[in-house]
Amino acid sequence: MLLAEATPSATDSMSPVSGTASRSAAPSTITDTLGTDGPSFIAPLAAQSLLLDLTAAGPRLVAVGERGHVLLSDDQGQTWRQALTPTRATLTAVTFADPRHGWAVGHLGTLLRTVDAGESWQRLSADLDRESVLLDVLFLNASEGFAVGAYGLFLRTRDAGATWEKSEPQPEQFHFNHIVRTADGALFLVGESGTLLRSRDGALNWEPVPPPYDGSLFGLVPLADGELLVHGLRGHVFRSSNGGAGWNAIATPVPTLLMHGIRLRNGLIVLAGQSGNFLVSRDRGQTFSLWPSGDSSGVSALLETAEGALLSVGDKGVRRFDPPPVHVPAAAAP
Repeated sequence: MLLAEATPSATDSMSPVSGTASRSAAPSTITDTLGTDGPSFIAPLAAQSLLLDLTAAGPRLVAVGERGHVLLSDDQGQTWRQALTPTRATLTAVTFADPRHGWAVGHLGTLLRTVDAGESWQRLSADLDRESVLLDVLFLNASEGFAVGAYGLFLRTRDAGATWEKSEPQPEQFHFNHIVRTADGALFLVGESGTLLRSRDGALNWEPVPPPYDGSLFGLVPLADGELLVHGLRGHVFRSSNGGAGWNAIATPVPTLLMHGIRLRNGLIVLAGQSGNFLVSRDRGQTFSLWPSGDSSGVSALLETAEGALLSVGDKGVRRFDPPPVHVPAAAAP
């Protein structure tokens, strides 16, 4: 692959997607930093190339990945077409506040905005240098949002991305891998070296949450009634039943990097990451079992479609699966 991590920490020695490009990595050492950036171009196999995130924009689905690729689907992931963007930088994350207004971020300090459901994209400026890597983006509405990234990078906008302001949620410059909002309005940041921060006032102030371990965390899945699930390297999963005040380690069947998690509408929790390993919980995250999806490609993000199918993106593009069964299949009689 063209992308590589630079000086990873000891806890971050594994790459999020099958040892290739990283949604949570330091800047690329080849194309993204040495090449000349410019508009993306139509790639016939874009839907089979490295993709790092996907989201819903009303009934439309939007996926982003390497070389500035943005893919659109209007049939719940059955087929995809490419939209051009003003960059060839790797795009790591995408979010929509409503069916038309969306944002994408990535390497080279890239910030993009769309106001037409992803059909066209414009570049935004936050006065970042080419070494800046943004790893996640979240908007609370069509005006207010956040972009986070490597080395403690935290940006906030109140005008849909026209202007951005920097802040430091913590003094340590650990990578922020993921920002998420829970049902009660709290914001959480998770990242490198056990980084786990919470804000109860819309990101004006952040407080450290006692981390469950000192390794890197890649995601937080809000459950019901204040319950939380965090996941990271080597199959580490931790569950909190009190909003993060305390954590219980959850055993997992494989010691693999877990990049993304999702709670399906039927209550199942699915975690996925390196080497196509899918873990499923049917008891609100108290136990997990291995789910044989039939695909060994690395997974960077998951999404449940309106019709209940499970989509993944990763090092081989978009994959579509029937969801795991709600109940464990009964063992066949001897």
